[in-house]
Formats: sequence, C-alpha cells, structure tokens
Amino acid sequence: MGRMVAGRECCDPRGRSALIAAYREGLGLAAVSVTRAPGGVRISAVGQGSGDGVHAADAANANWWCRRAADAERVAAAAMRRLQRRESRNGAGPAALESVSSAKPDCASGARLLADEAIASAAKRLNITLLSDAEVAAEATAVIARVDEEIERLQRSGELRSVNKS
Repeated sequence: MGRMVAGRECCDPRGRSALIAAYREGLGLAAVSVTRAPGGVRISAVGQGSGDGVHAADAANANWWCRRAADAERVAAAAMRRLQRRESRNGAGPAALESVSSAKPDCASGARLLADEAIASAAKRLNITLLSDAEVAAEATAVIARVDEEIERLQRSGELRSVNKS
C-alpha cells in the first residue's frame, strides 16, 4: 500500500477545494447564500445535509458561513426581510432587485453588495458570527498544515509503521 498523501501534497485546486469542503462538512458549517432568482436576489440558508438535496458545498454563491444551521436560517430570513423593506421603501416593488441583478454586470454587483450589507447587518443585530469563504479557507489551510506536520513527525519517528502495515 502507498504512503499517505498529506494535505500539502494535494496542491491542485480541485484537491484543495475538496479538503476545504471536507473541513466545512466536518464542522457542520451552514452557508448563507446569495443567488439570483426570477424575483430578484434571494438570500437563503443552506445546511450541510439539508433535505432539499442541496449541500452547503454546492451553494455556488455562498460566501458566508455560520457554525450552526439555525443561525444561518435566522440571518438569511432577517437579511431577506431587510431587502424587502428596502424595496418597498424605494417604491420599486419586488422586480427592482431583479432588474438590478439581471442588467449589466456592474449592476449585478450592486445587487450583491446590497445583499451582503443586509446579511452583515442582520448578523450583527442577531449577534451571530459569520465567516467568509476566505476565512474558512484560511482556517482549513491551517488545520491541514498541522495535520501534515503531525503525519511527517509520525513518519520520521516510525510511529506510522503499524498503520502502513494494516
């Protein structure tokens, strides 16, 4: 049997993404996802094993992560309410963010910014810590490095011989 492959040796982007996804899944992180929908932008919570067949790792536009699925749901609901209030205050109706999000790319980023602001505001008001994709990736990378170091230490000391034999 071959030698164990350490995380550091898995340097291709797909391998790195798989390790980060495994880290998120291991912690049970839930995503707060911003997507474009027919009615405009939509903010929703996506858990690791949600019953709708969608997993947090598959949420294409997920960029915020919560330690608990219930917190992600609370943030998503509060952020959507905030966006809807903003629409009604502006008198634009539900199609306003759709036109913003489906027009030019710079307008789409404007709708995304509004959604991100609503998410950040809701999380702050609810006292829920959110992690960005970059923060989760940095945490995962640090953990992977520690595991790599431990595997290397065990290999140098010969403590993995019994594992390799089995």
